[in-house]
Amino acid sequence: MPWVGVVFNPPPMDSSLEPNDSRRKRRRQRIVQSRCVSGLMSLEEIIQQLHNECRSVGLKDADIVVALSDGGNGLENALLNVVSGQVREVVFVLDFWHAADHLQQFANVWVTNEQDRKDQMETWSHHLKQHGGESLVQQLQQLDLSSASKSVREEHDKLLNYLRSNIHRMDYPLYLSNGWQIGSGKVESSCKSIVGCRLKGPGMRWRPHGTTALCQLRALFKSEPKLWANYWTKIINA
Repeated sequence: MPWVGVVFNPPPMDSSLEPNDSRRKRRRQRIVQSRCVSGLMSLEEIIQQLHNECRSVGLKDADIVVALSDGGNGLENALLNVVSGQVREVVFVLDFWHAADHLQQFANVWVTNEQDRKDQMETWSHHLKQHGGESLVQQLQQLDLSSASKSVREEHDKLLNYLRSNIHRMDYPLYLSNGWQIGSGKVESSCKSIVGCRLKGPGMRWRPHGTTALCQLRALFKSEPKLWANYWTKIINA
């Protein structure tokens, strides 16, 4: 599968607005500056491309850089390499919905009733946003699983191991109070618009070279409009 990475600069959300306020939703969707990279290449190659984009937008002048990703192996170190030598301060954030998916996997085997399961997930999700990962881990450790099946206890252990390994980037109350994004929706939507919408049409077949070439062109097209215009201006004038 092709990699997709995005360097973007969204305006901070107004933390004074309620979560369901339509103004908060509109502001969350408004991305002022955005640069995408994509291709069927190694992680090291995509890191270098992201690093170059960060340098081109003057990342070194930013007060704080938020590095947001899911819990995939090696991604945090990859993002550290992307911003290496360019930033004053970097804060790593775990995609909230990735954490919620792991909670859901445990809830699916632990809570049998569908409505009770839904209510439990709402409780955990709210607690995670209001109190952070460390507090949720403490709460999950207190569950009485003495009479639970082996599979339930195994899923519980898997969940705790996952949360503990990512706890340093799960301070969601702080992130939300600063107006920072806690979900990787921008990246997920870029995956769909760059790769899914263009390369996954009926009957389409792609070889690695063609995949990367089209992904890079599509990434350029889905970035800031001026990048697309500048690219073709250079081609015409070459």
